[in-house]
Amino acid sequence: MLDNRTETFLAVCHEMSFTKAARTLHVSQPAVSQHIQYLEDYYGTKLFRFEGKKIFLTDAGELLRKSFTALRNNEIYLREQLSMLQNKRNTLRLGATLTVGEYMISDPLIRYLSSHPDSDITVTVANTKKLLSSLDDGKIDFALLEGDYPHASYRHQTYRQEQFIPVCSQSHAFIRRPETLCDLTSESLIIREPGSGTRKIMEQALEDADITLKDFANVITIGNMNTIKELVTADCGITFLYKTAVKKELEDGILKEIELTSPGITHEISIVWKKNNLFEASFEQLFNELFF
Repeated sequence: MLDNRTETFLAVCHEMSFTKAARTLHVSQPAVSQHIQYLEDYYGTKLFRFEGKKIFLTDAGELLRKSFTALRNNEIYLREQLSMLQNKRNTLRLGATLTVGEYMISDPLIRYLSSHPDSDITVTVANTKKLLSSLDDGKIDFALLEGDYPHASYRHQTYRQEQFIPVCSQSHAFIRRPETLCDLTSESLIIREPGSGTRKIMEQALEDADITLKDFANVITIGNMNTIKELVTADCGITFLYKTAVKKELEDGILKEIELTSPGITHEISIVWKKNNLFEASFEQLFNELFF
């Protein structure tokens, strides 16, 4: 069980301010200073350095932050498991990026709930950056991510490989039939907001073809998947989406895939959780039941 000095240290790391940490924890600033001093005396090293009014973690402080975060997340999961044993109810706290949350998560949840109808399940749908932050803070236990993430801090398992395709309105007419990604730069491109997984995938594919967003005639940024599909349907531009996300529109003839001669784009959907988790074996058993 982590004590209040650990929580104080993590609060200071999050706020990078003794004053703000004290306000968050509803304690006095001298109490925060005393807790940090105790930890520095206990571990025999400085945890923060000061430059004027700003504070920064030392290398030792960063190591302690990572260790305490792992311990806190393990404790949160342990409490969930103990509560589950007592109440005979399964508890799931997972995250999913927006496309995964809307088009890929329902079938696994339906299967899981058919076997565990009394489960308490919380699904947080957000972009990759926010989900990684939730993993770091112990707010979720694992996440289904389509975007890139720093592998040094996380463990992962492949969930599925997805085709990532360019699409346009069924009525869209090209000046000449496009064969490569370069041939699409004369079009208006409709894309998701910075930080979203699908945008990062598309930007990487463009970079591999020596193209940037600036090369397109127009770039329209939209934070909602359905709005993007409606704009493309109305022939306001083209976009790139997972084939799963436009399966119905392709089948109904509302949208059409822009078939290129260049190699197609595929991307891995990953199950991601924090490293140094004491319950990794339980996680893998859960993943097998939930997704495979």
